[in-house]
Amino acid sequence: MNRQTITRLFGAVCLASIVFSVYVIQHKTLLTTAASARSECWPLFFASPSSSSSSSSERSPLSALSSTFSVTSLPSPSPPPPSPSLSLENASSKPPTQSSNSFTRVLCVYFTGRLGNELFEYASTLGLALTLKRLPVFLGSQYLPFTLTSFNQTSASFSRFQNRCKLSARASEVSCCKFEEKLTRLNSSQDFTIGLYLQSYRYFQDHEAVIRQTLTFTDEIRSESSKVVQELRQNHSTSPLIGVHVRRGDLASEPNRKLGYPQVSSDYLNRSMAFFRSRYPDCVFVVGSDSPEWCKENILSGHHVHYLTAHSPAVDMHVLSSLDHTVITFGTFSWWIGFFNAGTTVYMKDFIVNGSWLGGAFNPDGMDYIYPGWIPL
Repeated sequence: MNRQTITRLFGAVCLASIVFSVYVIQHKTLLTTAASARSECWPLFFASPSSSSSSSSERSPLSALSSTFSVTSLPSPSPPPPSPSLSLENASSKPPTQSSNSFTRVLCVYFTGRLGNELFEYASTLGLALTLKRLPVFLGSQYLPFTLTSFNQTSASFSRFQNRCKLSARASEVSCCKFEEKLTRLNSSQDFTIGLYLQSYRYFQDHEAVIRQTLTFTDEIRSESSKVVQELRQNHSTSPLIGVHVRRGDLASEPNRKLGYPQVSSDYLNRSMAFFRSRYPDCVFVVGSDSPEWCKENILSGHHVHYLTAHSPAVDMHVLSSLDHTVITFGTFSWWIGFFNAGTTVYMKDFIVNGSWLGGAFNPDGMDYIYPGWIPL
């Protein structure tokens, strides 16, 4: 046997060894993945960390979902065959046929907009995921990683399913602020990406208690907000505090006016303040705005009006929602202040500009968007 033949045989043996080694590694990985799939479940991603010092009487936001569902199976991270892009109209009208405790499909959302928009996209996707028993996958958030206690852990837990989002079918809402019932009846045999804005509380109202707990702000935000609120209460110890959020800035531009963005008026703000003064004569109004000079010129002034020094958006939202009652204007930032607030919330009753581009995005009465119990003025 010559040297060339020996060399070829040696090379063949080496190649066979490599192939066998790769097979063993892949086989072991599959077994490990399968074992992991049996042991992992969605509630674990919301479980309170072992280092948590919270008392047993206070449930952490990460444990909020753990007592709601028990997931017994998790899909393989390998993507399914490509699905065609579907409009909402092509989504199945049949209810899901998955077992009651099996999360085997993903529900993806790509974040867009600022803090208020992202909170809607997060809460609505979580609510739909709970309803449809799917794994929520969150992509591209710019605000929530620094705002919500549970977001990073929730998002990281399902990041390995991102490739499935790229191949998923699409279920797009008709407009930003109307509830689309078909989103609650997606084809259970497909992965879906939903969006774009999902600005209706009805997407998560059936799971509101759980959603509220997962929307817990970080310790840093709550600490900074608490200092502001404590100082306000010390300075006005006998007075109810009414948070007033006024967004004008970008909404007052001529292009946005033409699109139908409502303009907050001094009449609305002063009527809202009169409403609360009739109930609480000694109340103090705490104003947060992107247009403080306009507010000072158009809101009845006096020692009963205090203007917030601007902080981060999340801190300002937390401060205003932590007060006794709220006056909100238009926009998702204001909406969440009203949602988080435990007292009375009043809103602009004429916020829909009929016949405008934006006006068509709402129901005629706006009730898919306006949270129940808020008072129109």
